[in-house]
Amino acid sequence: MSETTATALKFAAGIILAIVLVSIAIMVFTPAADSAKSVTTDFTANTTELQDQKYLVYDNTVVSGSQVLTALRRFESQAKDETIALKVQTGKNSTGQWYYSRFESDKVDKSGAASDISTTTNVTHAEYINPSGMFAASVHRDSNGVIRAIQFVQEKQ
Repeated sequence: MSETTATALKFAAGIILAIVLVSIAIMVFTPAADSAKSVTTDFTANTTELQDQKYLVYDNTVVSGSQVLTALRRFESQAKDETIALKVQTGKNSTGQWYYSRFESDKVDKSGAASDISTTTNVTHAEYINPSGMFAASVHRDSNGVIRAIQFVQEKQ
């Protein structure tokens, strides 16, 4: 066997070895990439669920007026960023009052919403929220499934 043939065989063996290594890498990393995509999707879903958890405590529940007042204070900073709107309907104000933003027709709008919640503790005001009153709470979502509003409706006693 000549030196040229030996070099050619070594070269061919090197190419075959490189092809085998690349094939093994592809076989190993393709399922890993699919698993990584699946984990990322699950992680995103869990993150969204955790973010919504603070709103979901108000989904189809009955809460006291003091819990409504707490919610108005709690979500004030988020509401100013137009991420959540809150509506309270009391016995004195059956049409209700939007706070911070309004949610209608699948969008959040700042116009016509109260930004001052001090009237909610004034007994003579129509927006007064009785701390011992009971309110039916519900969460409202936009067309993308994102929670945009929480509505509190005072129950008749």
